[in-house]
Amino acid sequence: MIEVFILKIEDPGCFWVIIKGCDTFLDHETEYQKLNIEMNNFYNSVYKDVEKVKPLLLEEGQACVVYCQELKCWCRAVIKSIMSSADHYLAECFLVDFARYVPVKSKNIRVAVEAFMQLPYRAKKFRLYCTKPVTLHIDFCEDNAEIVPAKKWDSAAIQYFQNILKATTQIEAKLCGVEEDIFDVYLYVTIKNEKVCVNDDLVAKNFACYVTPKEKKIDCSEKSTTKSLESSPDKINPALALWPMLLQEKNPEKLEKGVILQRNGLSLHFPSKKISEKIEKIYKEKDCISLKEINKITVATSAYCPRKGGITIYAEPDVQTESSCQKLNEKQFKLTLKKKYDEKNGCVKLLQFLNPDPLKTDGIHDIQQLQKSKSGILQPSVVLRNKIEPCSFETAPLSVDLKKTLRKNKFLGPNHTESYCWPPIARGCDVVVVSHHGNDPLLYIPPMLTFLHTGGCYKSLPSRNGPLAVIVCPGWKKAQHIFELLEEYGRCSRPLHPMLLIIGLNKEEAQNMKFQRGCEVIITTPHSLLRLLKYHSLLFLRLCHLIFDEVEVLFSEAGEQMLTILDYFKKTIIIEERESAPHQIVAVGAHWSKHIELLTKEFMNDPYIVITAMEEAALYGNVQQVVQLCLDCEKTSTLLRMLEFSPSHAQKTLIFTGSVAEAEIVCKVVESSSIFCLKMHTEIAANFKNVLEQWKKKLSLGSHIVLVLTDDCIPPLAITDATCVIHFSFPGSPKIFGGRLYCMSDNFQSLIEQGTSSEQGNKKAKSILLLTERSACCAVGVLRYLERTDAKIPPELCDFTAGVLEAKEDKKLRRPLCHYFKVSGFCKDKRICPDRHHINPEIDMPRKLTDQTLPTAGYIKIIPFYIMNATNYFGRIIDKHEDLYAALNVEMKEYFKESNNKMSVEKVEKFALYGLYEKAIFHRVQVLEMSPKEENCVFFNVHIKFIDEGRTSDTKNHQLLYLPQRFQNLPPQAVEFIVCRVKPIDNEVEWNPKVTRYIHHKIIGKLHEAKVVLSLGNTVWIDPMVHLTKLSDLKTSVIEYNVRAEILSMGMGTDNPEHIDQLKKLCQEGKMFPLQENTFQTITREDTGGLQGSISDDDKISENNISLQVNKENQKSEVISENSGDHCIKETTQQQQQKSFHPEIKWFQKEDVVILKIRLRNVKDQKCKFFRERVVFSAWVGDKFYLADMDLHANILKEESKCLIKNEEPIITLVKEKKGSWHNLLKKRNPNVSFDFDHWEECEDISPFSNVVCSRKVVNTDMQINEDLDDSSEDSETDSE
Repeated sequence: MIEVFILKIEDPGCFWVIIKGCDTFLDHETEYQKLNIEMNNFYNSVYKDVEKVKPLLLEEGQACVVYCQELKCWCRAVIKSIMSSADHYLAECFLVDFARYVPVKSKNIRVAVEAFMQLPYRAKKFRLYCTKPVTLHIDFCEDNAEIVPAKKWDSAAIQYFQNILKATTQIEAKLCGVEEDIFDVYLYVTIKNEKVCVNDDLVAKNFACYVTPKEKKIDCSEKSTTKSLESSPDKINPALALWPMLLQEKNPEKLEKGVILQRNGLSLHFPSKKISEKIEKIYKEKDCISLKEINKITVATSAYCPRKGGITIYAEPDVQTESSCQKLNEKQFKLTLKKKYDEKNGCVKLLQFLNPDPLKTDGIHDIQQLQKSKSGILQPSVVLRNKIEPCSFETAPLSVDLKKTLRKNKFLGPNHTESYCWPPIARGCDVVVVSHHGNDPLLYIPPMLTFLHTGGCYKSLPSRNGPLAVIVCPGWKKAQHIFELLEEYGRCSRPLHPMLLIIGLNKEEAQNMKFQRGCEVIITTPHSLLRLLKYHSLLFLRLCHLIFDEVEVLFSEAGEQMLTILDYFKKTIIIEERESAPHQIVAVGAHWSKHIELLTKEFMNDPYIVITAMEEAALYGNVQQVVQLCLDCEKTSTLLRMLEFSPSHAQKTLIFTGSVAEAEIVCKVVESSSIFCLKMHTEIAANFKNVLEQWKKKLSLGSHIVLVLTDDCIPPLAITDATCVIHFSFPGSPKIFGGRLYCMSDNFQSLIEQGTSSEQGNKKAKSILLLTERSACCAVGVLRYLERTDAKIPPELCDFTAGVLEAKEDKKLRRPLCHYFKVSGFCKDKRICPDRHHINPEIDMPRKLTDQTLPTAGYIKIIPFYIMNATNYFGRIIDKHEDLYAALNVEMKEYFKESNNKMSVEKVEKFALYGLYEKAIFHRVQVLEMSPKEENCVFFNVHIKFIDEGRTSDTKNHQLLYLPQRFQNLPPQAVEFIVCRVKPIDNEVEWNPKVTRYIHHKIIGKLHEAKVVLSLGNTVWIDPMVHLTKLSDLKTSVIEYNVRAEILSMGMGTDNPEHIDQLKKLCQEGKMFPLQENTFQTITREDTGGLQGSISDDDKISENNISLQVNKENQKSEVISENSGDHCIKETTQQQQQKSFHPEIKWFQKEDVVILKIRLRNVKDQKCKFFRERVVFSAWVGDKFYLADMDLHANILKEESKCLIKNEEPIITLVKEKKGSWHNLLKKRNPNVSFDFDHWEECEDISPFSNVVCSRKVVNTDMQINEDLDDSSEDSETDSE
């Protein structure tokens, strides 16, 4: 029985199909797809000279290749007719792969290249076997009407035939014969889970009648019958090779009086007497036919009866049959013939019932199967919950327009996973898909669009604006990709108006969000969706489809948000108004997890689960995972210890080895332990059947059978009932590991289904992995897999893995420092990250820009030229005293003024330095890449890097100028800058493009001033980074913006207090300490004088002005209570005389008050005493005591001053005795007290500083307060004695 797909129907005697299936004797759909791609590439681009591929002559029946305007591609065709017109010929062509008749102009016809005609035509012409049309014949002479055979099919018969094929869910055919290019078949359709033979159905409905295959009239002569029986030619039509089962056995040349019954490839001989007795027994109760007529019908039908249901009956006629036939007159014969057809229909239906799937064979070709597995042709496996029939592209539940668009985009699917998950998603069912390609959105987008396209099932929903489907993605980047796919494929359905929504932390953004009118699909992230639900929950009352992309990532990074979303969806769908509306959850991912299990149990309704990654199916099936560490020389003894010699239940164990020799050794060892052991590998294919029979035997209680085999034996054996798998050799890949575990799939026990049987706990499948020193490199992967199971992880494995990871890190010492670690202070998964996570002093020593190295502390001026993202830039450090690059630039400009010096480079070399003129400036550039194909061309592209700016670009080779050596001596001036203490929101690892675009336009090419926090290699970490505008008349500078504050104000960034701490910790581990001498600094500072003594009026920044002090963690100071009247503080000070800490304090002022923020969290026993010129604050944080005794610069009103806890931090408000501006907070400088540059509110004529004033236009008070309240409480704590 073969499955087919109907392409075109003319009538039951002529319809075109595609043969489906995955067996090797069927034409694979992918072969035709490859042919179509190659053919289009050839005729579109390879041959520029069209005349070479145009046919010289056109004639009917000619095979050719034509361009179809409707399909927009080149197709194989046969010319049916030719018509002439005014300026060209028009040919009616039949597309042999699509079963279409199309008119084609002669200019669009090409010669069919032989290479493209190797595959047989994809469209096969079928007709119903032995089934002919009938019509109603009226005899006016005899005044009667009867149904007689006809030459044409009646329109009602054609309509009925079309309707029955449209209503079916599956179409199968059985080949009975081939005549020229027409296949004679019995056609079976499945309607409402019932299989019906279309041939029989048409006859039963009087739309057709049966006829013999050779002649329309039954010839009962012995000569004709004998010829029919013995006509078995040696050469058969090649098309029959599609069904090799039919050709395995040939009819015997001479038959004795008897019958050969062929069924499933076996021949059983019965004497004709027994067959006659059977038929006589069936018809004996019917009085309308005599015994002689039964004998006659037996001969006639058995002589010409087509192969049906896998059974063919051949019989020699008896002499009595011949004489009986001669005695019947014509009228009796017609009556007998009609009755014969009625009885035959009954026999056929009986055979069909007894043999519904006759083409299944009992045996397999052992050596051929093993050779297939050895060559790598493995049948993909799948684990399902609820039965699903896989679909092909033709039967896929997609709209026609969507299929055309997919084909236009050269879509080669559906792949193995898509063929199983598309049907249930398109039906609106709850679906979970776990696959190695689980991050591919095409797993759900095509069927989802098809379901949304219907629209009729949503009529019961409230008629308001709101989405029908929400796609939740793990990050903005994936959401952007899915949005682009929906924009492209959404044109094939009704307008859905999809929207991409990424909402930041700003409340106003979520509150002011407006949905596009008619928006039915939203693509977003979990955090953004919750922010949207907070203010627009009513807009989601129409939500019917909730789709989770990369569901395991969503649960691991936003578990709480996911559960909140699911709870909301669960409450929404139980509203009475929505009972008739669909409600669907689709979860797609690459890994199975406990969270997905919870999702299916609590929030899904009878879900379809499709798992094509077998190692993940083992997690779903709750397979017990055991890892045994041992030395390679001890594997055999360890194996014997793991075997159960007296199991409580029947045990079937598979032991997988890596080679034939290893299989032989293991088998001997197991046999020596008195356990029944089988072995199987490619060199003993002859024992294949015997091994399989022994394995399939039912085992008694307590018995144990072991099979030792190699991986290439898995497909032909097709074992799924093993109870234990032992990996004697380590699996070479996750797919091999999964293939081994699939051998226990019959014993998978999903926790979703558990509890139905009390025996489940005792029959739990087990996987035992022997891990030796030879497989040390795979220990990390094993540990990651075990962490997702309930397995007990051996401490030795954790220690062993830690050693392996450390060894891997040591091998990466020459790799660059991890980018994510640099920009955020952490890496999501060091185990798989290819870059370095340790300091290498040889590489990470701050490099030299001139004779001095990069600054490791202090204040610098920078100009960013290349913006990688919101916090990562490349630019130059500007030296106020001696800017060597500025001098070099002037020299280069003067040099290239002379036209003779502008010499283009004749031979471009990789990594060499050259000059380039761009935007009126001469740059130094380095060649990074040259295309190998263009090396010998006169003009070609080269990829270059601007070594003094850090950006890269492409240019033509002739634009590169020869650069003298004196211009190459200065080292590259481009430095990498990273702004600290800020990271993307929602656990994102990359900045949203709109933040990067905003910062790019804000800072590109502008002079900024910043404080250096750390320097490693060519990277400088800075915090803060500000832009100043000088007011020359007032000799002051206005701070326009702080880059970190600008990022936070957009709501797309959040505080990252651990950033620098992690980097400094890394430096301490790598014994890298900041250099203190001969460092590059643009602003010199003297610690002996006051703030004013070290500041230039025009271009220097005070330490207070940029609100950061040098972190002096080891500095100690004495803390003595000067408040004799404050008994509490004195008592506390006495308790902590030896050691205390001074908290970090940031302050800012208004006209009438001064606000101090104590950077401590979770304080206890806090006390604050106010005096007219002094404030004393003390508190405990954990086991540390903090004390701040501050002598104020001016007087305060102590009665009105107060200390409050706000956002878990102490806030001190000092009310000024006299309104006005304070130039300082304290009388004496304290390194732990600094001005809070991110918080100020003042008039333009009031400033706490003499040189720098702050612009109010960029202030976002709410954002800045939140920012600083989230800062770490121990950024720069100082010990005191």
